Order: sequence, then structure tokens, then C-alpha cells
Amino acid sequence: MKKFLSLVLAAIMLLSIAAIPGALADEYDYKIVVQRHALDKEQEYDTKPGAIMAEQRTGLKIDYYEIDAGAAAEKINLMLATNDLPDAFINGLSADRLANNLPLFVALDEYLTPEIAPNICAILEKYPEVRESITQTDGCIYTLPTSMYVSPEDDGGSIQFINKAWLDKLNLEMPTTTDEFYEVCKAIKAGDPNGNGLADEIPVLFTQNNWAAHIQYFFGPWGITEWENGYGAWLKIENGKVIFTPTLPEFRAALEYWHKFAKEGLLDVEGFTMTNQQFYARLKEYIGVTYRGWTPASNFDSQTALEFVALPPLQASDYPEIRYVNDGYWGYYRAQSFGFAITAACENPEELVKWYDAMQADKVIKMTWRLGEEGTLWELGDDGTIYELWPDSVTVDFTRENMKYTYGAYGNAPAFMLPDEVAQYHDDAPADATVRRQLVEVVKDYLQKEIFPSRNVDADKLEERNFIQTEMSAYLDNFMADAIVNGIDDAKWEKHLKDVEAYKVTELVEWWQGYLDGEF
Repeated sequence: MKKFLSLVLAAIMLLSIAAIPGALADEYDYKIVVQRHALDKEQEYDTKPGAIMAEQRTGLKIDYYEIDAGAAAEKINLMLATNDLPDAFINGLSADRLANNLPLFVALDEYLTPEIAPNICAILEKYPEVRESITQTDGCIYTLPTSMYVSPEDDGGSIQFINKAWLDKLNLEMPTTTDEFYEVCKAIKAGDPNGNGLADEIPVLFTQNNWAAHIQYFFGPWGITEWENGYGAWLKIENGKVIFTPTLPEFRAALEYWHKFAKEGLLDVEGFTMTNQQFYARLKEYIGVTYRGWTPASNFDSQTALEFVALPPLQASDYPEIRYVNDGYWGYYRAQSFGFAITAACENPEELVKWYDAMQADKVIKMTWRLGEEGTLWELGDDGTIYELWPDSVTVDFTRENMKYTYGAYGNAPAFMLPDEVAQYHDDAPADATVRRQLVEVVKDYLQKEIFPSRNVDADKLEERNFIQTEMSAYLDNFMADAIVNGIDDAKWEKHLKDVEAYKVTELVEWWQGYLDGEF
């Protein structure tokens, strides 16, 4: 009874803090829910150049209802549960949310004609894999793609950076093994490389609240990484066989290694609880020699960012036979298949399909949506090539990554970039403009080789997986944090092996194996 009352109270509290779309104001034609990225510096979505250009081209006035990206899943789930819906969502859905709520969305097939949506139809004809990725198991299309078809910069996933300037200052060699890395971190902690006269260095920084900075991404030397779309289930595929990594002896070895770091003050254990914003602030304290992320240019001013380089893949000293693995897949189809969805609350779906189609008309509107007005972060060459630009106004407090989400909507835009629309850099681009691609080159040969396909399955199969996986993920998060902070011994490990069986690890692996083999 107490548990029931707690759930009721939690639901009431959630309802009280969640901003539900509600009725549409008279001055707007449609209400669309969008996400606000943590790097966005205050410019409202409807004042972004992409939104202004969209209204100029279509004549439709959209009420863009912004929700913080960090709370998006919770708030959107509540909207779906209460049937209090906007007219559409941009990049707010997932396979689970869609499959479990299909009646709340409009099947778009009747509108996907050359007369209504010529740009979408051209894309689906040229790229049949796009149609496959957005078609649900009932044969209908409910969502349209956004983001990028392919992105060499994204393929590198999470990359580990190390401050090469600090190594040079203390006459340290670039580490190549986990033992060497440990010695480097000890020297950093004792050497005051930031030069402030304080023993404040914490060599390794991470947070569980940043997609690229999870502690599990540091398990690469032992052949383990978090699968990008694994919903927290740490899986890998070897020769077509799905393997659950948290029961492997090398997984325990990784826990023991990082416990040593935690015990000696070499690992910032607050990363298990700190928010994403706190993590960005911690980086700017200039106390860490290494962390994982997208690019240092996202977190530091141009001069400081250039101090960081990609750490070459480390060899596990206790498992020399294991090859390092890095998050990411080369040449992977990366579209957000659930990028744009029209709900049953929309009175005129055809008009919104036309609106979305107009957003795919040419490179100019796509890039204006993603990066703002031409001439600041991008420009279109005479040959039609898109070139990214690097403005002089970049600072530590307003990086180019901030600019992407402030001037444009970047990954939260209703634009779908095709393979021939991948942005390039001019030959004279500054070093910090091209650093991400240089970083990816370091890990390119160590990306995961075997991957799970991208396709849709029935809601009941998703529920079957999620029922197991949700509890398993929560357990693993707690177990890993405890093992790294407090240590792991034989008794704890044996209990862990029994616990994962109780959490139905066998059934979970069987589900993913069946998915991989196309059994459902």
C-alpha cells in the first residue's frame, strides 16, 4: 500500500512540474514540441534563423514548445500517457515511445506522394534503406527522418582526450598501456601541471549524465564499451554471437583498475552523480588531464582545446591478448528515424507534411536550421559544397558547439542531411576547426566491427525486452558505481553473477540474439 501511495504522489508531483502543451494560442497555426540543448545560450527556438526562414517559405506560424533535452524523455512520456499532445514532435520520440503509442500518431503514407511531398518522395526513392528504417511492423510510416544520413565525425563516437601540454610540461611520455596510464595519472596528480600551486588535479573526469563521458567508455582496453543504442545493456557481438559483458572476467578487471584510481584520488567519483552542466563546469576548472567527449573545442577556448589530443588506444596490461575497442561504427547509417512525427491531435496532417517537406527543399534551409544564417558557421561554395566556418568570436564561455545550438538547432532541427550534404572545411581552416576529424582518425581502426541492425519491432517484443532491461540497467549502474568506489572482491563478484541471473540475463541475451538474427 505504501508503495502504491508513493507512486501516486510521484505521479501528482510530476504532473505539477511538467509543462504540458495545452491549447494552441490563436496567433499560431500549429504547436510542435522541440528539445532545448544544454549548450543553447538562451536564443529561443522561434527566433532562430531556421524557424524564421521556415515561416517565410511556408506561411505557417509555428508555436515551438521547448523542453529541456535532459528532461525530454520524462515530459514526453507524460504527454503521451495523458493524451495531452501537440500537433507534432521534432526529435522527441524513440522506438519504444512510438511502438507503444501508435494510435496517438498519424500514419503518413497517404500524404507521401509527389504532389504533396516531392522532396520526401525523392529521398525515399533514392535511398530505400531510409524507407525501411521508418516503416513500422504494420507496414505504415508514422515518422520522418531528421539529422544526418551519415557523418564521418559522428562515427568516432566518444573519444578519450588527454592534455598533451601537461605531459610535455612534466616530461611524460604518451602512455600506451593501462599500467603506463596509471603512472602518468599519478605523476599528474603530484606535479601541479595547471601551475596554480595547489594539489587540485583529479586526472580522470567523467559523468554518467553526458552521453559521451560515461565511465563505461573507459573500459575499451578490456574490449568493452557501452553499445551506442543499447539502452544501457552492455552487449557486444563476436562472430554473430551476442555477449553480455558485465559477467566477463575482463569486466571485473576493469572495475578493479578503476577502483584503484578512485581509492588514490585519480578518478573524480562525483561523476556518478554530477549533472551535465556540473561536468562542463568541472572541465573548465582545468584540473583534469583526461576525459571522454565529442571534441575539446566544445569545452574550452581555442588555445586550451588545442592542448588536448586523442589518447591512442591503450593496451590492457593484464589482458594483452584483448584488442582495444572504441565506441562508434564507421560508415553507419545515422538518421534519426523518429525525427518528425504528427500526432492525432493535428487537424490537418497534410499541411504539416508539406511543411516538413519544405524543410528538405535545399541545402540552404537545411543548414540555416542546423547552424543559423549563412556566413557565420557555414557557407555554400560555388560548386554547391557546404563548408563549415570557424568565427573569431569563439571563447571558453561561448564555444563553437554553443554557437551550433544557439544560432541554429543543429541536431534538434527538422532537417535531414543526405550523403552529398556532409559539410567540409576550407583548406585554410584553423586547426581547432578540424580537430574532431583528426581525433576520429586516431580511433577509426578500433571502432566496433559487428553491430545490431536498425529496424522496428512490434510493441509487445519491445515491452518484453524493456521489462528485463530497465531493471537490469538500474542494477548494473548501482553495482558498477559501488565496485569502483568501494572495491570488488570474490564474494561481491560471485553475488553479482547470481544477481544478473535473477535479473534474467539469459532471457535478455536471447532477445538480442533473436533481434540480430532477424527472428522477429
